[in-house]
Amino acid sequence: MSFKGFAGKFVDEARLNPNVGTFSYVLHRITGIGLAVYLVMHTWVLSSARTSPQAFTDRLGSVQTPLFHFLELFLSVAVFFHMFNGLRIIIADFFAATRNHKLFFWLAMLLFAVFIAWNIVAVLPKLLGH
Repeated sequence: MSFKGFAGKFVDEARLNPNVGTFSYVLHRITGIGLAVYLVMHTWVLSSARTSPQAFTDRLGSVQTPLFHFLELFLSVAVFFHMFNGLRIIIADFFAATRNHKLFFWLAMLLFAVFIAWNIVAVLPKLLGH
């Protein structure tokens, strides 16, 4: 399956069934894929430590740029959304609370917003170079 076909599946689903559950489903899959890509990159950087301390320092230096500091903010968005939405799914599925899934979604998004605001305050000095 091509990427266009893969992505088109999510777009079609969102168009045919535009509601909170679909929005949650699509974002959960996107953040999951993004986190998997990040994990590969993270492992690539850490694996250089097996070669030599200098190789690790060089590779780590390649990702210590303003662009990567800005992308760390998107990483935290993906982690927090995926985490809180995953907890919502667990609660709805394991505790037979699917009737309240919209309420749980908005509670998860409230927690998400609080954690992202806290993260922005913590990361902003790094982004601004202070």
